[in-house]
Amino acid sequence: MMAADRKNELAKTSSIMAVARAAGVSKATVSRVANNRPGVNEKTRSKVWAVIERLGYQPDETARGLSLGKNVKVGLNIGFSSRLNLHFLLFRQHLEAALFSKGLRIEHVPTDENGLPEKGTGLMVICSTFDEDPRVPFLRDKKIPFVALGKCAADFWVSSDEYSGGRQVAEHLLRLGHVKMLVVAGSVSGKAAMSVPLHTRATSERIRGFRDVLRDNGLDLPNENILEGGFTGLGGFLAVRQALQEKKDFSAVFSLSDVMAGGVIRALEDHALRVPDDVSVIGFDELPEVGESITTVRQNTEELANAVADLLDEAATGAAPRHITVPVELVVRGTTMRCG
Repeated sequence: MMAADRKNELAKTSSIMAVARAAGVSKATVSRVANNRPGVNEKTRSKVWAVIERLGYQPDETARGLSLGKNVKVGLNIGFSSRLNLHFLLFRQHLEAALFSKGLRIEHVPTDENGLPEKGTGLMVICSTFDEDPRVPFLRDKKIPFVALGKCAADFWVSSDEYSGGRQVAEHLLRLGHVKMLVVAGSVSGKAAMSVPLHTRATSERIRGFRDVLRDNGLDLPNENILEGGFTGLGGFLAVRQALQEKKDFSAVFSLSDVMAGGVIRALEDHALRVPDDVSVIGFDELPEVGESITTVRQNTEELANAVADLLDEAATGAAPRHITVPVELVVRGTTMRCG
């Protein structure tokens, strides 16, 4: 075998892990050296280059394209439960702007009937992660670098502080004297049908934070007071209408999205109940127009998108996975008031 052929063969079989092991450095250091990025001293850089030359390692084309600012596609898979969610439409707009500055562009990747992305791209962003999410092992097996919007075990992920948001809502309602409350969530089950996984990790964290505050104050949120609204206005309307028909006793409703909160308010008004005089309502997201008059929890979609863009850069270059949690803020407006 000629020297050139042997070098090409080695290039196919050598991995970034092999180079890192041989040079005694991390994969992230190898990636920085191979893509001419800063942050490595000259002695280490020379040692890594010597190993790269000896093994014939060639950097992944996605990572190289990202490093050089070339036009690399980023697949965006938003999942079933986010298709009509205005929060994710805003997130996409901010993500497109953040990636444009890096020479990247978004390509929407639909979800197939098994809950998997229909195809892979050089990089992926997945939204609305949930327990036993099939997209995660799928992308790992395909060795596609990805960042999740929502907690995702040991992988790269970015999330709003959902737990804190739930706590802030409960604390606000308790300060106002409310003790009988409903929660309108996406799904009431811990594991929704695989085709429509509405019980995301964000949902779980918001409810957990809300419940923890109630328990700290000697109160409880019965399971029957957690209603299914499907993250739609109609779903919120139907959930609260049924609660009223069942004569559930409550003075406040925590809706896990502003869109559902709009439906909640319509259901209350249809039963001649005034908001907030008779029932207080709190949403989540602070969406333009939808959530501008509602007491809600503000998510910073621009900061979420910027954080995802930054982690995509790291994921593509083989860095160790890390997580970013973005703070949320309760915004008090005209749909909550003191009970009684």
